[in-house]
Amino acid sequence: MTAPAASGDLADRDEQQALVLRHRALRAIYEAAMDEHVAPIMLPIEIGIDASSSAFVDSEAYRRARAAVADLAAIEAEYLRRLPRPALSCCPVCAMPLHRSFDPFGLDGLWWRSDAQPDEPKACPHFCLLLGAVDLAGSEPAPDFDVHPGPGAPFVVPRILSMPDMVAVVSEIALADGARAYPIAYFAPRRPPIQSLTAPWPRTNFVYQTQLAVQAWRRADEPPTGSPPDTRDFDLAPWIARGQIRWCAPGSDRTRLATAGACPFVDLPGVRHAQLIPAAASVP
Repeated sequence: MTAPAASGDLADRDEQQALVLRHRALRAIYEAAMDEHVAPIMLPIEIGIDASSSAFVDSEAYRRARAAVADLAAIEAEYLRRLPRPALSCCPVCAMPLHRSFDPFGLDGLWWRSDAQPDEPKACPHFCLLLGAVDLAGSEPAPDFDVHPGPGAPFVVPRILSMPDMVAVVSEIALADGARAYPIAYFAPRRPPIQSLTAPWPRTNFVYQTQLAVQAWRRADEPPTGSPPDTRDFDLAPWIARGQIRWCAPGSDRTRLATAGACPFVDLPGVRHAQLIPAAASVP
């Protein structure tokens, strides 16, 4: 049994860019209006954000800024709603494809923001975590926010794979700008406690709720209390030999695991460390 794809309606790079550019224009309006709002005020002082505060200072510029914030929220919601939700992997336990939101049109899309929180299709009960890597392959993305796309080649996190019966599934998806992404999904017959996992791709903070309804968070580079720092292992062959790495064939729709042949993700080129694509100093 497979889950139906919950796909959005962003069909190509042009449609993605229309939303991205509208978002950038509104951010520019917001920032200019806020600069205008605070310029006449002697700083540093406290400035209230609404009329409930005695320190609130209203102005026409501040009203423009608030309107821009509302429009920004509407565009972000539209973008996240319309994102494609392709199969990025396939469960080795029950064979159900893993559908996730994803922006394949370029790293300047808002999905790649470290604080993005898209709604996700329901996954099978064995899905634990999605990490990933991106080989830029000569592409030169120019986002207006920092992007943490992961390393440039497939990897595994030994601490995660050391959990009982955990298996990583590596796949591949081409981006419209020529970059190549490698989703790395982790599955187990019985999912470990969520607090033992880590931040998903490409987020920088791990925000979660335990089975006891405790809300908590930690940085992506911060392991659970008492655990050594997480490391990345790019030598996939030993993990394959132990049966802890499976894969979807490159060029496939990633709804089935490969069942024959050598793993095509071993020893691929690409940087072996976390990448940071900084916000462009000036984005048209």
